[in-house]
Amino acid sequence: MNLAPVILGAVLGVVMGYVLAGGEPIVAPIIAVIGAIAILTTKYAQNRKAKKQGMVLYDEMHLALATRSGYTALRASMLTVALIIVITVWPKFFNIGILPPEVAEKLFPGLGLSFAIMAIAYLTAYTYYLKSKKVLEG
Repeated sequence: MNLAPVILGAVLGVVMGYVLAGGEPIVAPIIAVIGAIAILTTKYAQNRKAKKQGMVLYDEMHLALATRSGYTALRASMLTVALIIVITVWPKFFNIGILPPEVAEKLFPGLGLSFAIMAIAYLTAYTYYLKSKKVLEG
């Protein structure tokens, strides 16, 4: 597995946390789009290079592992992501104060961290299912 998209995703999470901690929630989606384009471009270049060399990057086992790992990571981290978004981002847009604004602003780096936790949960689940072969058994 190539680590370039993982590293780009980690850098994206750090930058988004920093921007949100700086009090600019509007800039975060722009950074997310730029980061997603960078990650997709990297993946496209990898696929193109492999296709030129006649290699097969993804087979049915990979797709089954990725599907099961994605579902596991989503279940494991979605509550954390949703809770941090509700606490930090909603007061800025809807004037619904769950916590005092000065406390909520200190939690902005946690938003980027929660997405990093989701990525780590995905990679951990993927490695677990790859080694255990449980995904193929059902």
